[in-house]
Amino acid sequence: MDGINDNQNLQGLNDPQVRAGFVRKVYGILSVQLVLTVAIAAPIMIFGQEWIDLNEQYASAAIIISLVVVMCMSCFCMDMARVYPQNYLFLAIVTVCEAVVVGFISAMYELPSVCIAAGLTSGIFFGLTAFACTTKRDFTGMGSYLMSALMGLIFTSFLCMFFPSAIGHTLVAGAGAILFSCYIVFDTQLIVGGKSDSKFTVDDYVFAAFKIYMDIIRLFLYLLRLFGERRQR
Repeated sequence: MDGINDNQNLQGLNDPQVRAGFVRKVYGILSVQLVLTVAIAAPIMIFGQEWIDLNEQYASAAIIISLVVVMCMSCFCMDMARVYPQNYLFLAIVTVCEAVVVGFISAMYELPSVCIAAGLTSGIFFGLTAFACTTKRDFTGMGSYLMSALMGLIFTSFLCMFFPSAIGHTLVAGAGAILFSCYIVFDTQLIVGGKSDSKFTVDDYVFAAFKIYMDIIRLFLYLLRLFGERRQR
């Protein structure tokens, strides 16, 4: 029965009006997520280095909670991500945790650097969104290639942790920014509808918003890492 319902919901997205409503809902949720992220991250960023050093455990806890919630929802409770209000609760927890992490990381950089990274992220996101919606090329079949690139990036990042170097730091940051730019195009076409079968159903609006939100956050963090000027202790 679940397979039949998913197929019916997927077919429903083939209706232009249903698809348009789905897109509006996804980007409406995304807008709230971004506003909430700024509202939480900005005060943390301006608290000062001393406060940051004394409260690093909150950032660690936010990373762990976010990871556990995402893994549980993705691997064991995917149906909950399609049911109100559990889906909004899942999204709220992850968004708050990510906002805390963004705040702590941003506090390590000078304010102008954070603003530049945020501006670049906004420009790249809007530009790639417009490209994904208007291009005749279909990128929704690139999922396996992007996942392979992501695995390579994660492995390389671990190597750089054990063998740190300025060149490695720059290469990983640049590769990460490029990869998540590609993910923005990929996920945007999944949301608005590509030629390949969409992974999203009508009830997946929260999961769709979550994916594009994480693309934006990761792009911002890699751009900040690439161009940001660290604060002097």
